[in-house]
Parts: sequence; structure tokens; C-alpha cells
Amino acid sequence: MRPNRNERGTVLVFVTLMIVLLMIMVGMGLDTGHLAYVRSQGQPAVDAAALAAASAIPTGLPADVYSRAAELNYVKGTNDGGNNYLDSPNNLIDANNVTLIKYNAATGDIMTATGTSSTSTGDANGVRVALEASNPYGGSVGGAMKSPLFLTPLFNLFGQTVNGTQNVSVSAVAVIQAIPGMPIAIAGCQPTSAGCTSGAGTEEDPYTNCKLLQVDSSNNGNNPNNDWDNGKFQDSGWTTFNVASANAPAIKALVGNSSTCGNVPPVNIGAGCIYLNNGQITPILTEFEKVYKHNGDGLSGEANPPLANDWGILPVVSASIGNFNQCESVVSFAKFGIRDVVKNGNDKWLLGDLICNWDINRVGGTGCYTTRLVRDKKSGM
Repeated sequence: MRPNRNERGTVLVFVTLMIVLLMIMVGMGLDTGHLAYVRSQGQPAVDAAALAAASAIPTGLPADVYSRAAELNYVKGTNDGGNNYLDSPNNLIDANNVTLIKYNAATGDIMTATGTSSTSTGDANGVRVALEASNPYGGSVGGAMKSPLFLTPLFNLFGQTVNGTQNVSVSAVAVIQAIPGMPIAIAGCQPTSAGCTSGAGTEEDPYTNCKLLQVDSSNNGNNPNNDWDNGKFQDSGWTTFNVASANAPAIKALVGNSSTCGNVPPVNIGAGCIYLNNGQITPILTEFEKVYKHNGDGLSGEANPPLANDWGILPVVSASIGNFNQCESVVSFAKFGIRDVVKNGNDKWLLGDLICNWDINRVGGTGCYTTRLVRDKKSGM
């Protein structure tokens, strides 16, 4: 008996399998590409919302934080772009998408802020804005973005029930970073070496009539043979913060911005170092007098406390510093209020009141802040 070699129809089976395989490959490509597209559209949206929301942290009002996060939401019928690229109410950012956080600059750790309420941001120094289905920090959830799928709905043809969309989560964390207001660094914060007349160095009871910046070039640190440690001057010097060249023109330019936060660089405690400069730089004292004497209310003099416009934030370096012509880490911040500028004679100084251990992240700590994005380690973004 001859075997049956009828092979008609095998090509059809082969073509059918190839079409199915091709559809799967095309579907996977479409789904992967669209998921990447959705993420690429959502990430800049939460980045912008986080930066905007963080800028409201110094107000201390959660409502301001949430409203700024929502500023870029898509408005149907307008041409302003915004966060809602899918033209759907599911992707709008509101309070549920925002978590008030406390960021540790030294470790990069992020924690949910404490002490928050409907009227207070507590100890928050940043915000996390996310479009996600679950919040790894335990905060509220506003919902993830939805990306339409091509491949998985095909399984519905075979009796399988699958979703036609895939969740896409994006998040961004932005923090505030305070900007010191005066280009002066002090070594420690104590009254004995500052010639202060009274006080406890607190906000309620500042050290009063302290003398900063004895600018004789021989006075460059804790030298018992000079006036700094004889109860006359606070160990102090000029700084350009993160600018390596701590020269007179650069310092002078920072004085002009000290009351407006113009180009004063942001500084973190313990991060890197700031550059110091000591010596006879009388033009800088003249600039201080020019800026603060004409800062709307003049200078108060020895008899009265510093006026409101004459206060600025100072970085504090180690009290054991031996030379003000080097690079030093910031250990804390202080607040200094100028009473007068003495720029004639051998000894020249700024006369004013001093508050130690000033928290620059609190409301009213300083009116000068910059915002920046930091890595959200738990979300990998």
C-alpha cells in the first residue's frame, strides 16, 4: 500500500502560526513602547509638580503646598500642556498625590514628615509627588497612570479575562535648601570671643553688641596673642561659600545680594566645604554699610536692637579652626543682626546681635530657599 502524501493545507497552518507569532511580537513592541512613552510623559510632570510644591514649604501651610503641586494640571480646552497628557481626570495631581517628607541630606533617607496637620507642614523640608497605586512611605495615594495595552486583550478571544490597561507609576521628591544671607563665616558661636555685652545666644535672648570680622591680616584664627581670643572679636572671616576663589570682588558681590538672596549659593551642613578668606578687605565693609544702611531703615546703632531688615544667616564652622584661609565644612548656622559698621582705624568690624543654632529649614528660618530634586530610593526614581 502506498502511503498517503497529501500535504495540502500545511502551509496554511504554518502561515497561521506565523501570523499569531507576528501579532504577539508586534503587540509586545507596541505595549513596551507605549509604557515607556507614558512614563516619559508622566515623569517630567511629577518633577515639575514636586519642585513647585516644595517651593511652598517655607509658608508652613499644606494648602499652599498642594495648590502649587496642582498648578500644572491639564485644563481641558486650553493649550497650556500640563500634567494630564491623556486628557483624562485620572491623572490630575491633587493633595492625594502629595506626601510631606523629611529628607536627610547626609544619608539620602526619606521619611514621612511629623507634626503635620491641616494647618502645618510640621518638620517637612520637602515633598514627594507621585502617580501610583501604592505609596511606599505610607502616605495617601492618588492613583497610577493607565497605559492602554494591545497584546493582553487578545487573550480575551481565548476566554481569558485580562485587563486592557497597565498601571504606570512615577514619582519625584523635591526638597528645599536654605541660602545663607551674608558672606561671613564664624568659628563656633560663643560670646566670650565675640566681645558680646550680654545675652544667651537664643532667639529670645540674643548675644548683643558682638564684634565680627576684625580684619587685621594677622588675625586668622584661634591665636591667643591677638584680640579675637581676648574677649574683643568673634573668630570670623569672609566666605564665598562654594566658589573656590574667595576673593574680594566675589565677596563684595555677595554682600549686595545678601538681603535679596540674589546669587548667594545654597549650603548644607556637613556637605563638602565652604571657602574662607581673612584679611584687610575694607571695601567689603564699605559695601555692608552701603547695603544695610540703605536697606529701608538705616542701622540701629548700639542703643537699640537690630532692625528687621538687617538680619542675615551665617554659616558656622568648627570652633577649633586654625586658619581662615582654607576650606571648612559647615557645622551649624547662626543669625546675625547688624547694628553698625566700623570701617575706620586698625580694627574694623560689624557690630550686631548673634543667635546660635539657627534652624534654616523652619518657617521664618530664612526667606531665601532654592529647590532641588533628590533620588527617591524606595521607588528607584
